[in-house]
Amino acid sequence: MLELLISIAVIGLVIPALSLGVKSLIVLNNRARDLAISNTIAENKTEELRSSGFNSLTPGTYSFTNELPTELSNPKSASYTITNPSAGIINITININYWDYSHTRTQTYKTIVSELGVGQ
Repeated sequence: MLELLISIAVIGLVIPALSLGVKSLIVLNNRARDLAISNTIAENKTEELRSSGFNSLTPGTYSFTNELPTELSNPKSASYTITNPSAGIINITININYWDYSHTRTQTYKTIVSELGVGQ
């Protein structure tokens, strides 16, 4: 009888610890998924803008929230800003915002496009 009570007590301590560990793993997995998604979106948008060419990039801020996948946590938004700091250079800043359990996380990516081409 004593062994049974001890085993019940041990199980009573182990099960809550395991459930807390599993919950933490789920949170970390979802955060990693959202970060990977936002990185992929930013890379794709960067390549799309670079491929369009220097002359087709007009300074301003543009939203592409409708291009975000449903897997990214809501609320979410995405935009890119094109600036022309000097002749022959265009700066592109991509911002992706999404909900991260307790606050909004903002990922910012920057790239430069030259009039002479990407590699110049």
